[in-house]
Amino acid sequence: MLSTKPPQRSWLSYLRHEISTPINVVIGYSGLLLEELAEGEIRETPGVTAALQQIQSNGEQLLSSVKSILNAAQLEKQDNYDLASAGEMLRLELEPPANTTIGDCEQLLETAATELIPDITKIKKAAETLLEMIDRFVDLQLPELSNSDSQKIEIVQYALETPTKAWTGQKVASESSSFDSNRHHKQKIHPGNILVVDDNEANQELLSRQLQAQDYSVTTTGSGREALQMVETGQYDLILLDIIMPDMNGYQVLKGLRESQWRNIPVIMISAFDELDSVVKCIEMGAEDYLTKPFNPILLRARINACLEKKQLRDRETLYLDRLAQANQEITSLNERLQAENMRLSAELEVTQKLQQMILPKEQELHQVEALEVSGFMQTADEVGGDYYDVLSHNGNTIIGIGDVTGHGLKSGVLMLMVQTAVRTLVESNETNPVQFLDILNRTIYNNVQRMNLDRHLSFTLLEYQDGTLRLSGQHEKMIIVRASGAVEQIDTVDLGFPIGLDSNISQFIATEEVHLNSGDVAVLYTDGLTEAENSNEEMYGLENLCKSIKSNHQLNANKIKEVVIEDVRRHIGKEESMDDLTLVVLKQK
Repeated sequence: MLSTKPPQRSWLSYLRHEISTPINVVIGYSGLLLEELAEGEIRETPGVTAALQQIQSNGEQLLSSVKSILNAAQLEKQDNYDLASAGEMLRLELEPPANTTIGDCEQLLETAATELIPDITKIKKAAETLLEMIDRFVDLQLPELSNSDSQKIEIVQYALETPTKAWTGQKVASESSSFDSNRHHKQKIHPGNILVVDDNEANQELLSRQLQAQDYSVTTTGSGREALQMVETGQYDLILLDIIMPDMNGYQVLKGLRESQWRNIPVIMISAFDELDSVVKCIEMGAEDYLTKPFNPILLRARINACLEKKQLRDRETLYLDRLAQANQEITSLNERLQAENMRLSAELEVTQKLQQMILPKEQELHQVEALEVSGFMQTADEVGGDYYDVLSHNGNTIIGIGDVTGHGLKSGVLMLMVQTAVRTLVESNETNPVQFLDILNRTIYNNVQRMNLDRHLSFTLLEYQDGTLRLSGQHEKMIIVRASGAVEQIDTVDLGFPIGLDSNISQFIATEEVHLNSGDVAVLYTDGLTEAENSNEEMYGLENLCKSIKSNHQLNANKIKEVVIEDVRRHIGKEESMDDLTLVVLKQK
């Protein structure tokens, strides 16, 4: 328990988390009601939609103000960060929209349809809670802390410490001692069964309704300890796990899961706590993803679908291995079935591998860029995925595309071929606007996916190179830049686009970022098969090792850098087989 005043950064991060929680309820429930009104699930009365839109706008204004004023990162940039002034600004910025929200809710409670009353009441209560928090925390000085406050601040301080560098393998405390790692895990596959772990009841209900509206089966609990017990007896395909909980925090629950026979259940961390250090820590501890509240419904669905697909692949592998271990009397029959299945899979994989190799750019194409060294590599896995990369020179510009189709096998290979053809068609049509380029590409792929009834989409990044400048658009893995000085930069593309073929219209998500390359600078693109390549201890190669390998060899030419990195990945994997395609593109400014 904290006995002294915590560091200012921990205190501000804690305040931002606490004050954001009721604001997220305002945004979430108003958005949920607007969706239900738009879909006709509840009846409309005059003025209700406009009032809810105003409430949602107030909530977004409140959240923006909180993030701006309670910005713990400012402490690292300026020594004169004034807590008192920030507190007064917090009151001035938050009280008017909070009071307006309460007034709007009171009017709606008198005029809205009966089925809207419970949710409007929750919005009003959340706004009132926010005002109480402002009164309590407005001076931003550390008051007498309750046990709950102290526990939460300790969790925040832990999150802001140096992120873990490797999995220690040590057992979590007695909370998870009931796990028996020797028991054999035999879960049947029930896609879409999600466990939500959040100690805030309003958050629980809101997230449950959002997920149930997307046809997921949802179970909830407000206790980390209870969540571990539920996993022992239930069958869950995905866990959405809050971080700041009183009895057992999300880090402890995540650690307990990763040390058990349920370690393959994907976990997405959900929290109003949006510090980058916490995100890094969770991912390094084994979380599949990290989502901050309030959630974008489309993004939430995309992240959940991606995790569930990975879970299904792991479960199919487990079931396959279990079948091979059956009694001797089944071996003959099983072998016959396996031989037939293997013949089908072999034919499918052979076709897919040939498709992948046929569309790769030829060596002479890579040498057409006078100012840039370009070297590419793709190795298909035994269980073929849908990796794609291409390098095109057109009208003095160089266009580079890289993507990764979800799933495996012939379907993914066919979708990859569609993408390659569509990209080349757009380039030949002189389409240079990245928003229009990716929008047309997405609509083309989406319509084909729907027509063919394929459950596939892909991450995709488009680069345009001209006169030492790279222009990036589209969502894929982070691009790595190693400057001639040895400095390493990571360009996150998560806000530059949206998965291709997942939704009919992604134009609102597309953005562009420019990176200037000086002589000797290196830029590296890759697919997740490379960073997620595992050795016999189930340890991934990882982004950190990839950056280290590139930095250590950045003075070599592009082709040598590529060879060294691939050799390093193979050394890491050892005798293990890669479960995904390995794709790498190295660019070096001459």
